[in-house]
Amino acid sequence: MDIPKTLFATLVKQGRMEMHLTQEALAEKLGISAAYLGDLERHKGGPSLELFCKTMQTLNISADDYVYPNQNKNNSTYDQILRLLNQCNDYQLQVILATTTALLDSNPFISNVDTTNDTK
Repeated sequence: MDIPKTLFATLVKQGRMEMHLTQEALAEKLGISAAYLGDLERHKGGPSLELFCKTMQTLNISADDYVYPNQNKNNSTYDQILRLLNQCNDYQLQVILATTTALLDSNPFISNVDTTNDTK
């Protein structure tokens, strides 16, 4: 797979920094050396398809960020929320869903809440 090195390097470094991981910590999660990860982040090589997929999954980076790099640049809050949601377990997701639903239900100016399950 011919993966553009510059884009991959940028995504990896940004994702690693957002997750507050050192190169050593991420390299350990990926099963590679910190030196190799450093090379990847400095555009000095490209990953195998397997490493590409594992890296994207580990850093919770959407394939859309790679395939469509110029899309959603203006909505970093949305992207941050999605990345955080990808790190949650089922219980945490249920709490977030209930909280978000309650927040939207309490705001009369927001009408995009699905109320089809409401019992009246």
